[in-house]
This record gives sequence, C-alpha cells and structure tokens, in this order.
Amino acid sequence: MHIIINAISANTGGIVTYTTNLIDYLSRAKIEATVYVPPGFTFVERSGASVKVVPVTKKFWGPVHRFLWEQITWRQIVKRSGADILFSSANYGVLFPPIPQVLLVQGEIYLNPLYRDKVLPKLSAIERLSAYLRRHLMLWSARRSRATIFPSQVALDAAADYWPELFDTASVNYLGVNPRFDADKGRRDWRADKKIRLLYVSVYYPHKDPVTLAEATYLLNLQGIKTEARITMEDEDFEAWDNAKKELKSLRDPKYKNCVKMGRIDHVSLSKALQEFDAFVFPSMAETFGFPMVEAMRAGVPLIVSDIPVHREICGDAALYFKLSDPKDLVRRIELLIDDPSLRKRLMDRAQSRVEGKFSWENHVTQIFALMHEIVEHPRHRILINALHARTGGGVTYLRNMLPLMSKDPRLSVHICLHEDQSNVLPTNLNNVTYHYQRYRRGFWRVLIREQIDLPNLAKRISADTIFSPANYGPFRAKNHVVMARNAVSVGFVERRPIRLAYWALLYAATFISFLSCRKAIAVSYYAERGMDKAFLGAFSKKLVVVPHGVEQIFQDPTEVKYRENFILAVSDIYVQKNFTTLIIAIASVAKRFPELKLKIAGRPIDDDYFSRLQYQIETLGLQNNIEFLGHVRPQKLKDLYMKCFLFVFPSTVETFGNPLVEAMACGAPIASSNTAAMPEVLGNAAYYFNPHSADDIASAIIYLLENEEARNELRHLSKQRATKFSWEFTKNNTVNVILNGE
Repeated sequence: MHIIINAISANTGGIVTYTTNLIDYLSRAKIEATVYVPPGFTFVERSGASVKVVPVTKKFWGPVHRFLWEQITWRQIVKRSGADILFSSANYGVLFPPIPQVLLVQGEIYLNPLYRDKVLPKLSAIERLSAYLRRHLMLWSARRSRATIFPSQVALDAAADYWPELFDTASVNYLGVNPRFDADKGRRDWRADKKIRLLYVSVYYPHKDPVTLAEATYLLNLQGIKTEARITMEDEDFEAWDNAKKELKSLRDPKYKNCVKMGRIDHVSLSKALQEFDAFVFPSMAETFGFPMVEAMRAGVPLIVSDIPVHREICGDAALYFKLSDPKDLVRRIELLIDDPSLRKRLMDRAQSRVEGKFSWENHVTQIFALMHEIVEHPRHRILINALHARTGGGVTYLRNMLPLMSKDPRLSVHICLHEDQSNVLPTNLNNVTYHYQRYRRGFWRVLIREQIDLPNLAKRISADTIFSPANYGPFRAKNHVVMARNAVSVGFVERRPIRLAYWALLYAATFISFLSCRKAIAVSYYAERGMDKAFLGAFSKKLVVVPHGVEQIFQDPTEVKYRENFILAVSDIYVQKNFTTLIIAIASVAKRFPELKLKIAGRPIDDDYFSRLQYQIETLGLQNNIEFLGHVRPQKLKDLYMKCFLFVFPSTVETFGNPLVEAMACGAPIASSNTAAMPEVLGNAAYYFNPHSADDIASAIIYLLENEEARNELRHLSKQRATKFSWEFTKNNTVNVILNGE
C-alpha cells in the first residue's frame, strides 16, 4: 500500500508535532509513503527509509490561491502519484479526490460552540467570513472523504451539529504522544528555587487566552508567592489577527515584565524543557484536542486547565480545572497545588496512567493504517442492519444475540440503523459497530415512510454493500437487500378486527414488495419457508434460505433443579395469535383438579385490546388467583422461571420459530406445546403436544404431565438434548454466508 500525505500546513503548532511523529513512525514501520511538507520543515531522516519527504516550494498569495492550488494542481499530483490512498492530515482535503481519501480534522475550532459564542463575535468581519468559509470547507472535505477522523468526541459532536450525517463515516481516534516525553528522573523539585514556574505551550490564536495566565501570575506575586510564567508565543503570532493588538499590548504591560516571559520553545527541546517547570497551565477557551496537555501529562507535570468539555474528555481526573477566563480562580487552583504535595502526586500518577491507556502514538497510527488497509487492500463487507422494527419479542432477542457476534466477524464492517428510543433494548456500546440513530417522533406510519427514504440514502452515504432487514420487509429501493421472514403473514387469518386485518394486509403487501426486490430472504424455519412459498404462490422459492435461531448462553445452564415450584409458565408478548384465550379456558378446567396451581405469563401486552379481553375473561372465570401477568422479564429472571416452573406451556397457533421454546429446552423445562406451525420442527420429541384450538385437549395435556412424574423427567432430559442443536454462533455463520455468498 502506497500512501500520499498532504502535510503542507505543517508550519507551526500541533500539526508540526504530528507530522514529525508520523514520518518517524512510517519510517520505522517500513510503510511506503510520500509526504508533502512546507519548505523549511525539518525531520530526522532514517537510512533506507521507505518515506519520501517532498517540500512544496510553491509560494501562495493567500488562502484562495492555496485552495485553488490544492483542488487543481495538488489533485493532479495525487492522481499521477500512483498512490493507493490519500491522507489529508490538516482539516481540509480534496473535494473531488481521484483516489480514496482519509481526512484528519486536527483543528475544528471554527465549528466549536464555545469559539462561536465567545471568540467569533470579537473578530473582524473578514475573520468571521474566513471562519465561515473554513468551517464549510472542512464539512465539504468530510463529505468527500471515505473516512474522517477526529481527535476527540467533543470535536466530532461539534462538527456533527452542523452536519449530523458525519456520524456515518467519522470516528474518534485520540492522538498519541511521543515516548520521549516520558517523565525524567532528573526533573526539577517542586519550587526548587522558592519560585513556582508555570508553562503554557501554544502559538497564539484568539481563543488561547494567554492574558488570564499572565494576570494570575501577577496576582500570585502580589500575594507574596514568587511565580514566573513562560508563554511560548511570539509577537509575530499576533500580527496575523486584526484584533490581537489589544491582547499583545496587555501582555506587554509593565506589571508583567518581571513575572511573564514569552518566546517559543523548539519542539525537539520541549520534552527536556517540561522538566524545568512546576506546573503546566492551559487556559484555552476552545480546543479540538489540546496536544500540549497530553505531552505535559506524559512528562509528569501537574496540569491546571480551563474547565471546558474537551479538557474534561482528555484530562479526566488528571488535572485541576478553573473557571474559563477567571485569573482569580486559576490562582486558587495553583494555591491548592502549593499546599498539598499528595494532590500533586495524585495528579501526576493519574496523568501518566491516563496517557499510557488512552494516548499511545502506536495505537493512534495503528488504527489509522488499519483503516486505510481495510479501504485499499482488504475491504470488509459493509453491512447496514435495519433495526428500526426491533422493539419487543423475537426481534430484540435476535439482535441482542447476533450483533455481538457479527461485530467480531473479521469479514464484516457492521453498521446499524435504529431509532433513539431503542437504545435501552438493544446493545449500543459494541466495538466495531457504527450506530446511526434516527431522531424523530416515532409513529407507525412515520417509521415506515422514513425507512423507505432514510435507509437507502444512509446506505449510499456509507457505501454499504448490503442492507440486512431482520424483519419481513425493509426499504423497497435498497440495493443488495437481504430480508428475514420472521413473522408469518398467515396470522391475518386468525384476526377479525378491521384495523388489525388492515395491518396484516399491509404486512403482506410490504413483505411481497420486499421479497420482489431483495437478493435473498432468510426463513427462520422450514415452516416459515413453506408459509412464504404458499403465501406468494411459489414466486420466491429460489430466494428463500432457512437459518434457524439459536439459544442465548445465559439459558444454557447444566445445573439440575431438584425441586420445581407449583406454577405453569408461558412466555410470549401478548398478541391474538398467541392463543391465550384458549389457554385460559383450559386453565379453568385444570384449576378444578389443582386449585393451588398458578399460570404465570411473562411478556409485554403489545395488543392492548386483546390484553383487556384476557383480563375480563380471567375475571369472568374467577381465575384471578390462578393467573398472573408478569410483564416483561429480563433474561436472568426468565432463566430462573424456566428452571423452577413445574411445566412450560406454549399454546400459540401461528409461530415461525418460537425463541421461548429453545430457551425452555435449554433450561430443562418439561414442555407442553401446540402441535401446529413451527413447534414440532423446533421441539422434535422434546414436548408433549396438544391441539391449540381445543381447550379440552390443552387441559388434558397439562393434567397428564402434572400427574405423570416419569413423563416430566423424560421431557426434561429430551429438552436438554434437543437444545444443543441450536446455537447463535451457527445462526451468525449461516446468516453471514447468505449475506456474503447468497447461500
């Protein structure tokens, strides 16, 4: 892989540090790269290095000239270079790159809300216009890049406030610090010359606020605390800004003459220079990352920084924080350091531990080049999972188990689209998964319409190879779409209510259109396959592939329960096809022989009208003491119910798979089940079957198992055996094979 790198902006500040470290890493790692730098850029050249450093001697007559040169001449250089990928390392990139581009945003300061509110209003009209143009150039550069990297979450969030779709292709990758900044045993003792020496490393920009440190230093000396501050800014830094003269004049006030020194410290010398200071102060009003802070942390210098979000993100508990632009509060924090040696030690220990864990240069560049390698040489299959319909029941169970496994598959780059109200039911903190949240007021029709518009657009933006909808339907105009036949359209035949009939008719139509446009359709059982084949008159037989669900690890417990409690368990969200009406009639018969027996039903009441009918039925039959609705039950509690129940009953009339069946089998529960739909396929010989349309048959099956201990023990043994045939790992492997290979 050959990389061409635009580091032409590496004149001052953090970009110089970054580029120097980058060239050093590329040389050591023997990565072939061509790095374009400004004239006068210095670096240590390694013998036999694979890196070619090219100074750009072109003289630019201003930002417009520079922009046009980069979009025309530089683009031609990139095109003719023969490179595989372009790395634009300083905020802006080629708007129409001839090869894949990775953009690093090191200074999104023009997007920062604090900068916008506190700094921009003080600048001249020309500088405000410049900020506006730079902001939009950065956003357009990100739009045209295959991937965009931000050095902090605060920076990414600030940019996404202007363009939310940035979350689709952007990531956070903390910058790393060179190991040469490691704390030196020969560092200065605290206030060795009875004077506290403070350091602020930065070139001047309007948001850097050096006057706050100068004033705090003056106040400390007034209190009799000898203090000296070094600010690494030069007079020429201020000349580039129309309104900076006032700030420079303040710094040149005679009262600061003996306590504030200004002047650059060469970056090569900085690691040694840090050892000569007692504390590092960073009063900036806005930052993207704050590279000097991390260098100071690694050098073991206590930090006192302004209290802004990005400083909290980078420094955590390894710094003291003072109110923004408040020199008196800064004085109070410095006094804390003076009075408390143990505080100083805690800050230094935390800082060095934090740097080692979060800000490793090796980790930073390894992630970048892994990303480039994936883009250029071994691209993973980018899958966009449509999770918008997974809110309860089997849809949630499926994704809760499949997402962690798919995220670890080296063949996949996993993206998931979900609504923000699903964050409490689906795993949302998985590594190697990119989350795309839909943020609008949820409603049935609104989700259906937005799904048809937003999903294809999102897939296009992230260059998804496949859209996978683990529901009967998804976006109709999606390319390379794989759907999953999870709901049986035949449920409509058990409905009589007009509104519900209309819903199932809509589901039928949506499923038909999705099957018509999809590449493959996964059926969760052979029953589901036959049902779909029959419903659509065999039109999609060649598209259907059977991949059964698995069983969660939490339910696979080898422990045998010696004593089971006096209750029957049913597990299902409450819909009409779950057939609880007939089960309740059967329980009325069972209760006559076993009056103390209780039926516990675990599941959300999804169909409120049907649930109300069930409650009325229970009251009419006088079964209030025999039937209990538990509502939604979490997996650990559900496992306990499976293991303690005297009997598990499953009365559903229409089911394409039935996750509770495999969960109950894995827990060794004796099962009485409906003999229709997918139940015999899933359960095999591990259940005692009944006719779900006959309350008498259900009652007879339950009574038989309640009275027959030998039959229950045999079913428990068969359940455990049968459950071993179901595995989410198997489901994941076969699902991915369908997605990648269509088989």
